[in-house]
Amino acid sequence: MNPEQLVEAMQPDVDRFVRDNPLISLARTGDVGTDHFKRLLLAEFQCQEAELTTYALLVARHRHEKPTALFSFLLHTIATARGLLREAAPSVGITDGDIPAVPADEGMFRVVRDLTWMGMHAGPAEAALYLHTDLSTWCTLFSRIIDSTQHMSDAPRPVITYMESWGDKPPPEVAEGTLEVLQYGLSRGEEPDRLLHTARQLGSLIDPYWTYVAGT
Repeated sequence: MNPEQLVEAMQPDVDRFVRDNPLISLARTGDVGTDHFKRLLLAEFQCQEAELTTYALLVARHRHEKPTALFSFLLHTIATARGLLREAAPSVGITDGDIPAVPADEGMFRVVRDLTWMGMHAGPAEAALYLHTDLSTWCTLFSRIIDSTQHMSDAPRPVITYMESWGDKPPPEVAEGTLEVLQYGLSRGEEPDRLLHTARQLGSLIDPYWTYVAGT
């Protein structure tokens, strides 16, 4: 498989990860409140703690200019997003002291723990396909959540602004960089089957993350 085919092969999984998201379902029935947005911000803070370490490790381990450019861009993107999260936090009653270093929720603890695996063990193409799938899923989910909360007059605007900042699909730097890193990794012997297998493990993070946010 070539890079374009690998990305295309993951699209059904992205669609599946987005389908029937519990927070979207709650928003459509008008049952989303401040507590949901608060848990969303807490979940984002805690995942980004792990992601900052993961991307830094990927840069350190894969120092060729192709993977380094992609993973450095993602590292910068997360760092920028943290600023919007901090701006949004007061709108849902969060202070820095409200963010535990270790997630108290068991499902979220597993999510944060599993996010670190990529930085320590994944090959460059393996990490790139996983991260592209992750970002494709999150951009789509945030876009759908925004659409589903348009009728809510009390939706905290700073949280909506944070979600809007991700757009509805990965930026060109990620879309193009992923293809370049996939080609780089494949040329160095990474196996397409392993790349797809690892990318599909995102599903094991989706459920506990959104179960926590939805409070179900």
